[in-house]
Order: sequence, then structure tokens, then C-alpha cells
Amino acid sequence: MKQWCVQCRIAGVVIQVDANTTACQQDMWKFLKLYEHVEHQQPNLYFSVIYEQGVYHFSCIIGDQPSLQLWSSSDDREVSAALEIHFYSQLVQYLYREKHILSIHAAVLGVANQAVMFAGESGAGKSSICTAGLLSEASYLSDEFTLLADDGYVHPFPRPMQWEHKEHPAFDREKIERTGLIAADYFDFPDTEGEIVRCHLWHPTHVQRQPLKLKTMVLHQYNAGLEKPVLAPIPRHEALMELPQHLHIQAGMAKDFPMLNQRIDQDCIFYRLHFPNVFAAWALLEAKVF
Repeated sequence: MKQWCVQCRIAGVVIQVDANTTACQQDMWKFLKLYEHVEHQQPNLYFSVIYEQGVYHFSCIIGDQPSLQLWSSSDDREVSAALEIHFYSQLVQYLYREKHILSIHAAVLGVANQAVMFAGESGAGKSSICTAGLLSEASYLSDEFTLLADDGYVHPFPRPMQWEHKEHPAFDREKIERTGLIAADYFDFPDTEGEIVRCHLWHPTHVQRQPLKLKTMVLHQYNAGLEKPVLAPIPRHEALMELPQHLHIQAGMAKDFPMLNQRIDQDCIFYRLHFPNVFAAWALLEAKVF
């Protein structure tokens, strides 16, 4: 018997998460709260937690396929962590296969009712730029998954932002909370050796609900050696040559490059940004781009 059930919708796909116990409810809700919530819909993806004989069993059903067992543990916190992992991976695969929606490892914000994407390697400062934009009242689509449909629109995928430590290297936690634009939370889970790890979650309050046209793309890189940020427009082909490496599902350059080229508007503007300070970087973007 279900003790709790949540349905949300992302890019037209309905995802249901339910359990026959309330043990996981509080932690799982922290990962689900930002999405568009619906009720009484037929789910495309179905995640379920069944607690029996002291063990939590976490499974997934996709469409009319057989149930897929994803995780089993006697610790409900492990199951909540498994949801955080598999929710993204299963949905990205489903969107690619059934909806032909690409998932790009990039942050995306809404500025002036248009989507602005920030792509870079890990450590390039993607989350920092995203945070700076949110604190300047941009709307939040995602800090990790840019869902690009074949019509050139980006669909919101507002998962909670995650930082490794309580304090962000560029932002003061108390100042962030005082703005009311990003709410702080956390999630505790055991690592492989049984030690408790605290993952800090951040929930933007200004979440974009409708898809936005992708009009600006910024390829960025943090560089502590610079005195000030450097922003320059770059040719379309240069940016498109780099983008396939950021796709979560890659089919090879021969397929990925033309598919990206077809989906991204010809009037989309591309920039390269190198910055030592995220505040100065966002101020430069506001002055020269937005």
C-alpha cells in the first residue's frame, strides 16, 4: 500500500515516485520539489520504493517494460541517494530515445525570456556563473542538464543545485539565504565505508516553467591568473565543434554535429568567456550580452 506518491513533469514526460513507507519521503522530496508537479497522470517513468523484511527495494518501470531493480539496502538514506542518481540517468535516456531531446552537460538560465546556456569542462565555473545569474534574478532552468528539443527550445530541468561543501568558494552562504532567491538544504547519506557524508542542496526560488528558445551560448572557463574577465564572440562552427563532447548521450561527431546545428537557431550568438571572478564575469555579461 502506498504511503506517499509524487508526480512531476519534465519536457512533457510524467515521472512518478512512490513508496510503501514514509521513511524516504523527506529526503526524496528535497530532490523533487523544484519540478512541475501534476496529479492523476499516467506516468512514463515510474520509480517505486518497497520496504519489506527490513530491506528497502528501489525499482523503476519505463513505459510497458518489466520492472528494473536499481538498488536494495537496509538504510533508507542509500535509497534516497539512488533516486538522485537514477532519476537523472533514466530520464535522460528516455528523453533521447522517445522524445529525441538532447541533454547537454551545461547550465541554462532564462534572461529576458530567452535561454542562455553556459557550457564548460568540470571545474570551469558553471555552477558559480549559474548562481551569480540567479542572484541577479535570472530564472532557473538547470545547472547540469540543458534539454534541447528539435524545435530549438530548451525545456526546464530544475534539479536542486549541489555544492560539495557548506560554503561555496565564491559566495557567502548567509548572504545567499538573505536574498530569498536561493534556499539552502542538505541531505545525509553513507559513503562506501559507512561514513556519513553531507551533501548541500540549494533550491532556486525563481524557477522557469515554460520552454525558452536558445538564443545565447557561452563557452566559459575559470582562470585565476587573469586580472579581469575576457569575453569575445566566436564563430558558430567553433562552438558547435566543441558541443558534442558535452552531450550526455553521444552518437559520434558525424551525427551529433549536424543534429546540434539543426536545432540551434542560426541567429544564436556564441561567446567565449574566461574569468577570474564570477561577480565581474556576470557584470560583463549583463553589460555586453543581455
